[in-house]
Amino acid sequence: MRALIVDPEAVGGLRLGEAPDPLPGPGRLLVEVRHTSLNSAELYFAQRGAPGDVIGFDSAGVVVRAADGGGPAVGSRVVGYGDSGGFGAQRALDVADVAVVPDEVDLGEAATLPVAAGTALRALEQAGPLLGRRVLVTGASGGVGGFAVQLAALGGAFVIGVAGSEDGARWVGELGAHEVVAGVDEVKEPLASRFHEAD
Repeated sequence: MRALIVDPEAVGGLRLGEAPDPLPGPGRLLVEVRHTSLNSAELYFAQRGAPGDVIGFDSAGVVVRAADGGGPAVGSRVVGYGDSGGFGAQRALDVADVAVVPDEVDLGEAATLPVAAGTALRALEQAGPLLGRRVLVTGASGGVGGFAVQLAALGGAFVIGVAGSEDGARWVGELGAHEVVAGVDEVKEPLASRFHEAD
């Protein structure tokens, strides 16, 4: 299959090439990859992977072979996460690591969700209930930060986003931040304090 493969001789450590077709085992399905996304960790693995490896965490596409015993049917639009394979034309994934993408959601946009949105969600979960809390999101104009702003706002928090540029600040405000600052030194009130809707 066609894939973006690790090549230590290539600029950036990756090049287009050929890789073996994935063979889905029990509980795994085969996806024709339509979109993938690039995360910073993949740049790390591109420099350290074995020649010919197909890296890539996130991908979205269409199921071309269903898993035995259940999961999305052939033809389903899905997004998935795995520790490798996202940069290939096809990818085998565990059923537990895919989700069906609603028709109104673009597959290209869905492909950006697993790592960035998942990281933001896990970080916010560690903070506990968000309703009525003040939440500071550093790097709010980045991938993970942008998702954290949206999720915290949906969770009922008063969100303060840190964005270093005018364009970034505008975007963070559009994502739902209640306040946007250029640096953490601009935050005056304690983050642990509660806020009320009348504020």
